[in-house]
Order: sequence, then structure tokens, then C-alpha cells
Amino acid sequence: MEEKAVSIWKSTMITGVYIAVVLILLSVVFYVTGNPFSKISQYLTYPIFIGGVILAQITYKKALGGTLTYGQAVASGVLALVFASAISGIYSFILFKFIDPSLTEQLRIFTEEQIIKQGRVPEEQLEMAVNMATKFQTPFMMLVMSIVGGAFLGLIISLITAIFTKKNPTDEVPL
Repeated sequence: MEEKAVSIWKSTMITGVYIAVVLILLSVVFYVTGNPFSKISQYLTYPIFIGGVILAQITYKKALGGTLTYGQAVASGVLALVFASAISGIYSFILFKFIDPSLTEQLRIFTEEQIIKQGRVPEEQLEMAVNMATKFQTPFMMLVMSIVGGAFLGLIISLITAIFTKKNPTDEVPL
């Protein structure tokens, strides 16, 4: 009997789309309610990332027939979050660039308020700090940072969750 090859790409891409849809819906809810930069929305993304990575690992394990090495678990989690981050990053790019370009200025004002609220930057360096932060708040840079951040978070989360989702294949020959 010939074994069918299971593609990690297909499995993780599908899971990444699910994660991205949830992230985009969360973003839309906070955008519509007038709180696009809410800390609550930022905190809600972490359980979504963790749940998405676990879902990706379990889905890939099922596709492999119930076994999953640690490396395969890590790879599936990272890829799922890279796909999810790319899709949600594209959504953010479209939102900031075309749907509501005023969000870029709102984000700059929000950033300035947060820097002032923290009180760590002296008054004379405030403008320089805001200008530096603003350079990373263009729609394109947010897209790039979304993908890079998704890959990094995917790696960290996957390294931890893979411990629990892995199931090494046994050396026994099935009868």
C-alpha cells in the first residue's frame, strides 16, 4: 500500500486563514466601535494566536495519521501564524491605506499620548520619539512588521505548545 504525502503547506494555510478571519473580525469590531487601538483588542489577539497554533498542530497531526514530531509541530505552528499574519497584515494595509487613511494620523496621536502618559521620554526628546515611532506606522511597514511579528510569536508559542501536541511515531510495525 502506498502512503499518501501530506502537505504541511495546505494544512497550515487553511488554519492560517481561520486565524486571520478571527483576527480581522476582531479588528472590525473594535474599528466599528471607535476603539481601533484598544489595549483590550491587543490582549485578545494572544489567546487567538495560542489557540490557532494549537489548532494548526492538532490538524496537521490528524493529517499525518496521529503522529507528530516536535519539529513538525513547531513548523506547523509557525507557518500557520505566518499565513495568518500575512492575511491580517494585508487587511490592515488596505484599511490604513485605502479605507480610512485618517487612521494613520489617529495612530500617531495615540502613540504620542501613550509616550506622554508613560513619562519616560523627556519633553525635549518627545518629538524625536514620536517621529521615530511614526516611521514604523506606515501601512507598508505595518504589513512587514505583522508578518515578522507573526513569525516570531509563532515560533515562541509553537516551541511551547509543541511539547504538549507532539506524538512521536513508534518503531512498532503495525500488524
